[in-house]
Amino acid sequence: MKNFKYFFIFLFLLSCGYSPVYQIKKDKNIKINTINFSGDKNMGREIIRGLENLQKNDAKNIFDLNLNSFKQENVVTKDKKGNATSYKLVLTVEAYLTDKINNKKYEKKFTKQMSYNSKKNQFELDQYKINLEKNMISQILQDINTFLSNIENDL
Repeated sequence: MKNFKYFFIFLFLLSCGYSPVYQIKKDKNIKINTINFSGDKNMGREIIRGLENLQKNDAKNIFDLNLNSFKQENVVTKDKKGNATSYKLVLTVEAYLTDKINNKKYEKKFTKQMSYNSKKNQFELDQYKINLEKNMISQILQDINTFLSNIENDL
């Protein structure tokens, strides 16, 4: 009976079929020929690094991708002395996709925003801001992946 229970647990774990939803699949039917970006260099580098496997892909649908990225950091509230107590960070990426074969154009604007409080230590605040930007860029990259999947389904 004990071996029978372990067999079912083992069988259940093997057949669960887990796969990440937002992972860029290597067997996509889309190839990005060139990626051009303008704006914030850090955002552009991170997005290009996330889309590198689509440049190496051998697919019949070839696209050019142009990215424009913007970063805004605004002071939301201040204390009585005039020091900032909370900020709002807005990251925007405009993606322009051009089909090289059919000459179709697709465009989409991706925006993520987050508010955060100031910290007494400036180094901690800078590190927190860097981590926040990385997380927001990762979310934008997931949205771009979903956008490309939708385009792939329409082809």
